Amino acid sequence: MPETRSYSLPYAQTQRASYGAILSQTMFLVAVAIGFLVAGSYVGAGPGDAEPLGQGAAMGCTIAAVVLLFAQAFIGSLRTGGAGMAILFIVALLLGLGLGPVLQQLNVTGQADVVTKAAGTTGLVVVAAGAGGTLIAKDLSGWMKPISIILLVAVAVSWGMLIFGGGGGIAGDVVSLVIGAVSAVAIVIYFNFLRLQATEDDVVWLATGIFVAVVNIFLTMLNIFGD
Repeated sequence: MPETRSYSLPYAQTQRASYGAILSQTMFLVAVAIGFLVAGSYVGAGPGDAEPLGQGAAMGCTIAAVVLLFAQAFIGSLRTGGAGMAILFIVALLLGLGLGPVLQQLNVTGQADVVTKAAGTTGLVVVAAGAGGTLIAKDLSGWMKPISIILLVAVAVSWGMLIFGGGGGIAGDVVSLVIGAVSAVAIVIYFNFLRLQATEDDVVWLATGIFVAVVNIFLTMLNIFGD
């Protein structure tokens, strides 16, 4: 009787890049997006003798950014590759243009320190949330879709409060804190997903989500410290 042998197929599954590599790529895109946000804010504030954007134009830029974010959330081809990065950077620029007049107004009214406080507090919250998401061993990806949709809605609410001045008073502070808390939770979930199962195909949409959450927390702090 001839000898029988069993052969197994070669292991062909694509190897997942290291967590460090995926994290570096993601945070690099977040940093570039923040650069576009800062550039847009500079232009929107009216550099030199230029006039800052009017309220209508600022709101138009913000609405356009939110529309692009919703489109990206529901159209898969806009979440990856060059198209995804283009959406991220355009959104960052538009949000910056919408933010510029607000920052200029804070400066004119002698509240320039509000921006510094908001930025510092945002940094602390982001670091804490990112560390929490990295350390949590449980897979939180089941919360990804609902928290992402809530985050998009929170973007529109927080910008509306900031531009139209609806952030004052106890009610405004409560809403701002809720928005900031949701954004911090989103960062926890994104970093948890990054560590446990993200691949290089997830880098762009994760960077977009983290960027939006960071901006949302910053806006929350502006609403609170600017009262």
